[in-house]
Amino acid sequence: MIDSRRRSIIKSISWRVFAFTALFTIAFIWTDDTKTASYVALVYNLLQIIIYFFHERLWNSIQWGKTKGLFIEMTGMSGAGKSTLAAAVAQRLRKKGYKIEILDGDEYRRGLCNDLGFSKKDRNENIRRLGFVSKVLTRNNIISIIAAINPYEEVRKELKNKYKNVKIVHVKCDLQTLICRDTKGLYKKAMLPDEHPDKIYNFTGISDPYEPPNNADLVIETNKTNINQSIKELENFILENIT
Repeated sequence: MIDSRRRSIIKSISWRVFAFTALFTIAFIWTDDTKTASYVALVYNLLQIIIYFFHERLWNSIQWGKTKGLFIEMTGMSGAGKSTLAAAVAQRLRKKGYKIEILDGDEYRRGLCNDLGFSKKDRNENIRRLGFVSKVLTRNNIISIIAAINPYEEVRKELKNKYKNVKIVHVKCDLQTLICRDTKGLYKKAMLPDEHPDKIYNFTGISDPYEPPNNADLVIETNKTNINQSIKELENFILENIT
C-alpha cells in the first residue's frame, strides 16, 4: 500500500519531534542546562533539514542509478512458460525493490477483455488493450510484462512502434514438447475430431496460426533450458534494460 499525503506529513512531523526530543535529552544529560540543550537540538535539526533538502536536489539531478519503466511484450504458444517465467522474475525483482506488474492474458480476458473472442481481429484487439495498460504503467517507471500468447506479428510490431521502451520476448518451445507438457489437456482437446463435444476450436498452433517474431529482443527456448536458467535469462535482460 502507498501512504496518503496526510500520513506522510504526520510521519515526517513525528520523526522530527522524536529526533528533537532524543537530541534534547542527550544534550541536557551532557550539559545539565535546559536552554543550552534546547539550542543544540533546535540548531541541529534545522541544519539537518537544510542539508537534506540540498542533498536530495543534488541526487535528483544525477541520472546514475535511476531506473526507468520497461514494457515487455511476451509471445509464445500455450504452455511455453510465459506466465511461469513472468511470475518468478516478478517475485525476484520485487525483493530487490523494483516495481513490476504482470498483465496475464487469461486474467484480463475475464475482465477488461471479456467481450472479445478468438478471431484474429479480437486477438489483436486484446493485445492492443493490454498494450495501452502497459504503456500507462511504463510511463510511471513500472516494469510491465504482458504474458499472453500474442500470436500475430502485425500487432506486436504495432505496439513496439507506437510506445516507448518496448521489448519483445519470445518464449519458444517446440510443439511436441508442448503436447507432452499439456497438463490441462488443451492440446489434446484441440486435436479432437470436429464433431467431438470436447473439441477446442481456434487453438493457437493447432487450428489457429502462430507467427514467430522475426526480430525478438530476447528468445528463451524453454525446451532447451531448465526453469532456473530461463528465469535468470529473463531477469538479466530486464535489469540491463531499465538502467
